[in-house]
Amino acid sequence: MKVEKELAEMGLYQQTHLSREDETAFIEFEFALHHIVEAFGRWSTELHEHVSGLMMTVQEVSMLQVVRMKDMPKSAAEIGKYLNRTDSANVLYALRKLEKAGLIEKSPGPPRETTYQVTAFGRDVTDRYAAKRRELLLSLIDRMSQSGSMFEGVNRTLWLMSGLYEQAARTVSVMSYLSEGPAGPTVLKLDAKASKPRRQQTDAPVRTRRKAAG
Repeated sequence: MKVEKELAEMGLYQQTHLSREDETAFIEFEFALHHIVEAFGRWSTELHEHVSGLMMTVQEVSMLQVVRMKDMPKSAAEIGKYLNRTDSANVLYALRKLEKAGLIEKSPGPPRETTYQVTAFGRDVTDRYAAKRRELLLSLIDRMSQSGSMFEGVNRTLWLMSGLYEQAARTVSVMSYLSEGPAGPTVLKLDAKASKPRRQQTDAPVRTRRKAAG
C-alpha cells in the first residue's frame, strides 16, 4: 500500500522509543491497527449517513448493527459485551441517542430487564447499509484471490492479539492499584510557572478520571 511504503521509507518504524531493532514488525502492526480503525470508522459513518441521512459515531453505528443482528432483543450489557465495551454509562448514552433518532426502541418486558430492538426505520436503514456494504466493499474483496483463506488467518491473529492486549491491560490495572498510596493515586499536573510536572494526590479513583470512549 502507498501509505505503508511511505512510512517505511521515512524509517518511522526503525529503532523508535517504542521498538528496538528486533521489534520493528510489531510497531508496524500497531500502526496498521491505527490505520484500519480510522479507515473503518470513516467508512462506517459515511455509509450510515448515506443510507439514513443521520450523522452517527462509528460506535453508535456498530451498536445499531449489533441490535439488529439475528433480530433478537438485547440488553445494554449484552451489546457492550459483543463490542468489548466496559463503559456502561456511555453504552446507555449511545443507546438513548439511537432511540431518540427512531432507530431502536425498548422491547416489551419488565422495566428492570430492559432490552432493545430495531424499529421499522432501523430495520430499513440496516438493510440498506448491508446492501451497500456488499455492493461497495465486499465486491472489491471478492475480486482478491484466496480472500476467504486470507481472512481466516487475519481473524485468528486479531482475536489472539485482542486477548493479549486484554491480558496486558489487566496487568497494568493491577500494577496501578498496588502502587496507589493511602491518599489515592498520584496524578501528574503541569506547573504553568515552572513548566515542569508536579505530583498531586487525589482521592478519586483512576477509572473516574479517564475519558471514556464513545
